[in-house]
Amino acid sequence: MQRLGIVITGYNRADSMKNLLDNLLNIRTEIEIPLEISIDNGGNLELNKVVEDFVWPFGEKTVTIHSHKLGLVKHFIWAGDQTERFEHVLFLEDDLLVSPEIINYSLQLIQFYENDDNIAAASLYNPVLTEATGTKFYQLQDEFDVYFLQQPYWGNIWFKDKWRKFKKYLETYEEKPELLPCNVASWDRSFKKMYIQFLVETNRTIVTPKVSVVTNNGVAGIHGGDMYAYQSQLQLEAKTYTFPTLKQSKSRYDCYEEIESDILAYYNNELSKYEFCVDLLGTKTTYNKPYVLTTRPSRNPILSYSSLMKPTELSIILNVKGDSKVVLSRIEDIIQDSQYEKKRRYNDILKNYHIGLNAGFYITKYFFRTAFNMLLSKVINR
Repeated sequence: MQRLGIVITGYNRADSMKNLLDNLLNIRTEIEIPLEISIDNGGNLELNKVVEDFVWPFGEKTVTIHSHKLGLVKHFIWAGDQTERFEHVLFLEDDLLVSPEIINYSLQLIQFYENDDNIAAASLYNPVLTEATGTKFYQLQDEFDVYFLQQPYWGNIWFKDKWRKFKKYLETYEEKPELLPCNVASWDRSFKKMYIQFLVETNRTIVTPKVSVVTNNGVAGIHGGDMYAYQSQLQLEAKTYTFPTLKQSKSRYDCYEEIESDILAYYNNELSKYEFCVDLLGTKTTYNKPYVLTTRPSRNPILSYSSLMKPTELSIILNVKGDSKVVLSRIEDIIQDSQYEKKRRYNDILKNYHIGLNAGFYITKYFFRTAFNMLLSKVINR
């Protein structure tokens, strides 16, 4: 087994960093794990004291305090570059908390995937919300402990050889917004934006746990806003994990967090005769197949399924008709409904929360509060 090192990045949040470092003392490991703590832009006196005074009982601890500001993108890349020191980097930001099982999980995963060129990296967090819509994200459950997603979420394992391929890609990187979900394409310069494009262009993916071994601590980041809604369950006890190859898995998702079409055709024979793409979230603006499976309305649906199961694709797999709001349609028959975005969040709340007879009141209150907070944030940031 090659070496594994933990790399933590921070900027100016002493409390968050202390919480993470104290939390890391709970990990279970039978091997030495070196720890590198990297502080951007000189940090501050309180933060620097926290990291300098911290005693790491599992191996060597080093601290790097960068005198100049790297910014998030360069700091993340600096962290990945530490694969040259450690072979494999377990990368954490200072707003995360970890499972005691994190080292056991990481070592088993590295052993299985380090020579698989289809895999670019591993995430240590299972997203509970979709990136593009903020709606609930459920995955298909097969016999394995991981699934595949073309997005790198919180907590990562970077492999030296795989990271070198990403660095080589960056030498000629140019933004191609047409390859990305609209919300990702609209971000300013972002590490995640670049990395997702790398995954799409090189046809690689990320190994993602079905039960997280890291979660967000809920503290607002530099982009503002509390993150409690993104907190995920954590794996607490040791286990022997089952890992699939990409081909074996029946739980594979693209950068839009949409299930891959061949999986649905595998389970549902009536789809096998169609060449279709999947857009169950309704976030894709272009389609690369003549047919689409979507929750957008159609003038002439060919097949229809319920939109109410979790995940939605389970309705298609089990051939559940229900409300018939999932349709297979020719691309040209899709109706661009201007109210679709508003209805999506409303439907997600009804699908996932029992709010009884007062549903209208609570949903109206939710949207009013969200709109007010957005307006207030714009006023404050002027």
